Amino acid sequence: MDDVDVEVKMLQDMLADQCQLQAKQLKSLEDEVALLKTRAQAFAERRARRLATDPLSGIDTAFVRRVEWKLQKCSETIRKMSNNQCIWSSSFSAMGVPDMQLEFFPQGRETSQKGFCALFLWCPGHLKLKYRLEVGSHASIDEDVFTSRIGHGHSNFCFLEAQIDDKDCLVIGLEILEVTWTQDLGQGLRLVNRGPVDAVNREAAVLHHRDRESVEWKISNIRRRIQELPMGACMCSPLFSAAGVRDMHLEFYPNGLEGSKEGYCGFYVRCPTGEYTLNITLFVGTARRGPSKTEFNGNAAKGLPEFCRLDEQLADAEEDLIAGIVLQNPLQEQEEDERTLYL
Repeated sequence: MDDVDVEVKMLQDMLADQCQLQAKQLKSLEDEVALLKTRAQAFAERRARRLATDPLSGIDTAFVRRVEWKLQKCSETIRKMSNNQCIWSSSFSAMGVPDMQLEFFPQGRETSQKGFCALFLWCPGHLKLKYRLEVGSHASIDEDVFTSRIGHGHSNFCFLEAQIDDKDCLVIGLEILEVTWTQDLGQGLRLVNRGPVDAVNREAAVLHHRDRESVEWKISNIRRRIQELPMGACMCSPLFSAAGVRDMHLEFYPNGLEGSKEGYCGFYVRCPTGEYTLNITLFVGTARRGPSKTEFNGNAAKGLPEFCRLDEQLADAEEDLIAGIVLQNPLQEQEEDERTLYL
């Protein structure tokens, strides 16, 4: 009985310790939940105050490409303004670019022709923008680099009176066509953001190139590349989509991989992380390898370290080399056979 009592006492002590530890952990979790609730409440209050002063701050403008600024009662306002006198639009955001403004000179600037208006777009720095400015039905497409907060536009945009409608109104428009953000972090590191439309276009390319089964990559100045790149160094093609597979690229080793025979080039294709089974044929010049059923698992490249002798694919006067891939996606062909939806 004494042994049993000792065992029971040990179990009771262990249970008490576990209960104490559980209570401490539960208290820690409750404190964390209370802190998160406090932060969430503070965030909601800040957002409410911001919306009260700036209603547009609650609007997601990442995919807003067009902005229209309507000026009413032109006879009472802009027609009476003097040369070199401007009006500013409210600040706005579009395509992820904040703090944009339009600067409009109804009677032009000092360098403007008589009767012509001037229009400028102001943006923050580190930005490359392709955009379309409009005054009434007149439009101009420009591409500018905003190195700092500065205005780009035209001092002689158009003849103003011809753009005021019969309701005495004038509509000034901006449409963003392409946007590229850059940010230098130092030590040669640079961040590039091409905006949300670029991501949409990349996904659209998957559908647009869905039926493409052949990709050709033109490698310019191949003889110079052979001199510049040592054995084991590769060139990478741009990313492409074909046969329903996105973000593929080709890798070409002009002088082969480490341990390869001298004079042989290496050639590979790499798919994004995932599992794909494709029938592929790789070619460099007139040399072809395949078709072969190839399984892509993970991010491994598939190809040959000694694909062909490169000098045999170079004509005497030719400075460019064509390499590429022919591929078929059995999964896509299966999907093509399953186009009927049964309800």
